[in-house]
Amino acid sequence: MSIKNGSKQEKDQALPPRKKKKEYAPQEVIMKHLLKGQKLDLTKDNPAIDQIHIGLGWDLAGQPIDLDTQVFLLNEEDKLLSPKHLIYYHQQQSLDGAVRHLGDHQFGGGYRDNEMIIMQLSRVSPDIHKIVVTATIHDAYERQHHFGQVTNAYVRLTDQISQQEICTFQLTEDYSYCTSIMCAELTRDQEEWKITATGQGTTLDLNDLCRIYGFTS
Repeated sequence: MSIKNGSKQEKDQALPPRKKKKEYAPQEVIMKHLLKGQKLDLTKDNPAIDQIHIGLGWDLAGQPIDLDTQVFLLNEEDKLLSPKHLIYYHQQQSLDGAVRHLGDHQFGGGYRDNEMIIMQLSRVSPDIHKIVVTATIHDAYERQHHFGQVTNAYVRLTDQISQQEICTFQLTEDYSYCTSIMCAELTRDQEEWKITATGQGTTLDLNDLCRIYGFTS
């Protein structure tokens, strides 16, 4: 699989209307701080949730570093069904319309999420059983950049409709010399979804990750 590393352009496309779901009584949402390896019963604990926002943010310890986020939509064998099942800055919306990448942020810092992904769980195709969220450094080897040069990195998940934060995961491990991080996984069990704080650092680039998930350039 060949990954485009050319110019990056943001796109802003609206998600299709939400599917009508069974209504549940409002409940208080308690935001949870996940540690590496911890799981959260996303839909079981929050039965009214459907459209979610996944935000990734980071600060820089020195020179600007261009971080990119990706979403791998995987089948039961943890493989991509096609190149179209990788969502990133050059391919910002999934075939089923359920996942949308909101565009590239090249510098980090600030008071908001630097890169954002929106998912509508009820629209995810039935042949998708796992959703993996990763972060890589653009041209890491050429520029000699690594995640040890990034500080205060985090992943957080919010109910897109109510804007209530469900969970957050601080990427506080020493990721020196890592060029990518497997940040989090969403797994489906019948109609329920769970999220796992993965936080696994690697020395792989985006093409390497694609080979792991079944596609080669």
